[in-house]
Amino acid sequence: MPLTPSTPNSPLTPLAVDLRALGHLVRSCRLRCELNLLDAAEYLYVDVAELSGIEDGLSVRTEVLFKVFAGFGLEMLVMKRDDASDALAAVGHTVNWNEVMERRFPRREQPKLVPLIMDNTTPTLFVDFDGTLHVGNAYIDDSDEITLDTGRPLLEFAPLLLDLLAPYPDVKIVLTTSWARRLTEQCVIAYLPPELQRRVAGTTSSIKPRRSYVLDGTERTDVIRSYAYGKRLKHWLAIDDAVFGVERFERVPGELVDHFLLLDSSKGIGDDDALRHIARWLARVHSETALELGSERAQSSAADESKRGKP
Repeated sequence: MPLTPSTPNSPLTPLAVDLRALGHLVRSCRLRCELNLLDAAEYLYVDVAELSGIEDGLSVRTEVLFKVFAGFGLEMLVMKRDDASDALAAVGHTVNWNEVMERRFPRREQPKLVPLIMDNTTPTLFVDFDGTLHVGNAYIDDSDEITLDTGRPLLEFAPLLLDLLAPYPDVKIVLTTSWARRLTEQCVIAYLPPELQRRVAGTTSSIKPRRSYVLDGTERTDVIRSYAYGKRLKHWLAIDDAVFGVERFERVPGELVDHFLLLDSSKGIGDDDALRHIARWLARVHSETALELGSERAQSSAADESKRGKP
């Protein structure tokens, strides 16, 4: 039979975010059973050095770890992060997943920053499909037919985007949808209204995110940032329901926050606040690019006058 702690309820969170936290939980359980290391190791049929290693946050054989769990009456559950949040809440605990991810993947010391030259002034919108231009997640069957799990129409909010962009013919679109990993670029673009199709400059499907970003759910943010920096885009905005952890990718605080609009997946750009945010960005960028264009023309004119020998 497993050991029974002398105190049944523990204030410790049952979430072990790393080996050190796991060791702390095991040590706390042993102490509540009022056992020293030697006695506990003997009862659990493990070497005392292995039990001590677990408590110190060291890596041990999986077989030993499960033997310790069984002996203390502990179980390990493996579930999706959202389900884990619900399970923890049910037993009176909350978790800040941003802090958890920071502990698992701490920021490395950054090398000396090299100034980025962002001289591509083309206004660019990074646009997702699922949770952005419609509500729901797409299912693509073997014949490449697409349906949404919500039963709602595909790209139902595309007309809203079309109206927003109508006064700004210079704005380009880059598609960030995961559809482009399954379908050809031309096929994905064809789902848009013709007026939006003509604005598409490409997709981000060729950029492969780092595995660590895939694991912690920030891969979309990484991919968009990589595309924008690679194209030296100065004026860009990503509208997406999966752009998490923006601050993790900033070289300096606040560098990227204004370039990402995290949407509510149950509303997409059908949300009034989101529409207002996009409209403000379009108006601001239009004003800025007009000033930049005027400045460039003035400089060019001055250069021409100088070449002709005029003051």
